[in-house]
Amino acid sequence: MGLTVGEAIWASVKPIIKIYMIIATGFGLAKGNILTVAATRTCSDIVLTVLLPSLSFNKIVSSIDYRDAKDVGIICLTAVMIFGTGLFFAFVVRKVLPVPKKWRGGILAGGTFPNISDLPIAILQTMDQGLLFTEEEADKGIASVIIFLAMFMICIFNLGGFRLIEMDFEYADEENASIQTPLEPPAQSNASQFHLQTDSQSFCSKENDRAVNSINSQEAVTSPIQLAEDNVISRRLTNATAASAQSLSSSLRSIDLRSMPPENVHDLIKEYSNVDQYGARRNSVTSTIKPETEDSGQVPLRKEFTTLKRIVTSDATVTGQDIKESANILPSRVRNIPGMSVLLFFLKNFLRPCSMAVFLALLIAFIPWLKALFVTTSNGPYIHPAPDGQPALNFIMDYTGYLGNASVPFGLMLLGATLGRLKIKKLYPGFWKSAAILVVLRLCIMPIFGVLWCDRLVKAGWLNWQDDSMLLLVIVIDWGLPTMTTIIFFTASFTPPDSEDTTQMDCVAFFLILQYPVLIISLPFLVTYFLLVQMKV
Repeated sequence: MGLTVGEAIWASVKPIIKIYMIIATGFGLAKGNILTVAATRTCSDIVLTVLLPSLSFNKIVSSIDYRDAKDVGIICLTAVMIFGTGLFFAFVVRKVLPVPKKWRGGILAGGTFPNISDLPIAILQTMDQGLLFTEEEADKGIASVIIFLAMFMICIFNLGGFRLIEMDFEYADEENASIQTPLEPPAQSNASQFHLQTDSQSFCSKENDRAVNSINSQEAVTSPIQLAEDNVISRRLTNATAASAQSLSSSLRSIDLRSMPPENVHDLIKEYSNVDQYGARRNSVTSTIKPETEDSGQVPLRKEFTTLKRIVTSDATVTGQDIKESANILPSRVRNIPGMSVLLFFLKNFLRPCSMAVFLALLIAFIPWLKALFVTTSNGPYIHPAPDGQPALNFIMDYTGYLGNASVPFGLMLLGATLGRLKIKKLYPGFWKSAAILVVLRLCIMPIFGVLWCDRLVKAGWLNWQDDSMLLLVIVIDWGLPTMTTIIFFTASFTPPDSEDTTQMDCVAFFLILQYPVLIISLPFLVTYFLLVQMKV
């Protein structure tokens, strides 16, 4: 292509400028309480269940065919190498340098799993202006990134990679736990600063405690009939207080939050936390209010459906308990087969929308007559087109393409909003050295391994610089990415909402905040070097 050094540097820096501007936009929206914690979670779930699956389906079907099966295998192998190398570096750092005992699993997860979707896709979408690559080449590169993402999801969800984060948490013993209530509530929530109760579950628990205490105080002087009546009243009070709490919560409009101080990491923990102080799953308000006429025979099936819906529509709601309970719906003889729960949990996670979209798209892409129903192919079979001259199912490609275009901007804004809520507090003595060295290993040393791996792929004859330049660029970029943002949400989900010890979240915050200033230099340098020296553009 004959690019000058200046053109290559600008081509590498321009995507970073765009990425950080979008991240800064999300940061500002979070500071203005426009993109609140609840809104962030809702938008994140929309990205995971609709936007990202749409992008995945569209790019894979349109850009990959049966001749690319070898490339898919290379991507899967490379993903395993990236995860394994990061895990090895994190293990060495944990072994040699000071790391708090409460983050010994978290540092392994932070070193293993990169942010492998939004960042590389945003870079490729900026490079498709014709100076370096065509739009078709960039689309194929995005499809390669999405296959990397599928491998990431299999490792973090299906294979239980999230357990690395969960293993750091030790919860109170319910039998020996103190039942004393704190004299002062922690001043960490915006709602508490304004004397507004927005946590409906907490509201219900307080009202129920009053009702139960009232009943217990009269238990010694009441008849069994009166006690039964009081129990009925207590159940009705539960329903009434839940409705009152929901009404009180809904009376606080989202626009009212904009006059309050910005939400912080404590609000994030309250929103994402899935456990109580004993490590048991926190029940929602609706799960504690059972209909009077509920058919008991349908309860296990309904519970299983609710659990499955929770697992596949959100990114940080799974726990080790879900693995144990995966086979509960099966007959006892089948359920007790060793490994059955693990197998079912592994299969359940393939029902995630993004995973289903990737595998369905690969199936269509590898079968020529199926692919011809969606896109026009030069060497595929002829299938009679629709009246507009397009393939019969091309409207699905229009739909997924239109939705999928919103995935990356949303993802980067959510990243900015999340980073804007992190706060570095007291750190474990010497931990800053461990975090800094792992950041250098992850963002400066691992890219060298990526360059060497690409060179080895070419010398082995698996790929070549002329036909596979985009795939090679994707591979080397994925070797130089920062830690996944999802580690924040997983850490928050395993943290009890009223926990005073937030060592894990403090470590995650420091580790992530440290990476993005370094990324401004490391990633453009990597891309510039690869374009000029390896690809010789």
